[in-house]
Amino acid sequence: MGKQMFNRQERVRFKYTDWQVSIHENGAKPKGPDWHKEFVSLFRKLENPDVILKHDHRSEVGTFTIDSVRYVVKKFTLQRTRLWFRLASLLFSTLGEIACRKSFNLATDGISTPKPVLLMQQTRNRMVVSSWLVYRFVEGQTLTSKDAADIVSFVKSMHRNGWVHRDPHPANFIRTTKGIVTLDPIRVCSTRSRYLRAYDVVLMEHDMPSAPDLYGRMELGFWFPLAITGHKLVRFYRAVKYGLRRLFGLSQRST
Repeated sequence: MGKQMFNRQERVRFKYTDWQVSIHENGAKPKGPDWHKEFVSLFRKLENPDVILKHDHRSEVGTFTIDSVRYVVKKFTLQRTRLWFRLASLLFSTLGEIACRKSFNLATDGISTPKPVLLMQQTRNRMVVSSWLVYRFVEGQTLTSKDAADIVSFVKSMHRNGWVHRDPHPANFIRTTKGIVTLDPIRVCSTRSRYLRAYDVVLMEHDMPSAPDLYGRMELGFWFPLAITGHKLVRFYRAVKYGLRRLFGLSQRST
């Protein structure tokens, strides 16, 4: 798959609405008038997925079907609920745009991840207030801690290609007939930082204690204990932040 395939796209702005859809020509886009001709039909499909896979203060993930083809829609809740993200959209990429771009970049570097097919965004007063990303559903088996060797090998291959995962928990990987695929790559980062590579291993160790040995402790070097210390500081900071939120009655969903 070459780069050009991922760069072709068209934008559709539906009349009498504040929604715009970016359609990516990667051979996996939905077909037919269900979405391309009628905005209401597309909106209903995405607004009310057939199955909800995940729902928290950060995002909602669900699946829907068009013409017997299954898709996944991820709605970035923070784009809707947090004023900062809406204001930032005036100058910077939205959460949906970031996830879309990272997915294409990973695929270009040969790292398996679902391909986005639609990016649907709602704009008000020039700010993006809703950002929904649609992927082609990938059939496969979710990995567990028993698949530590395969997960570590996949993450290590990402490192060799200049990427760190930043969320390498077993549930973010599935096994398909074509190999392992990483899901939800919004946190991935293009970098060759040895500290961040070691930090990936620290995160994997939480669910898979054998991860450091599988990766290679000698290869990690002194960056591994340094990453452990950094992770402890991050956890301490989060505990203090959440404690202060509870103390002052601040909600996770506040804008």
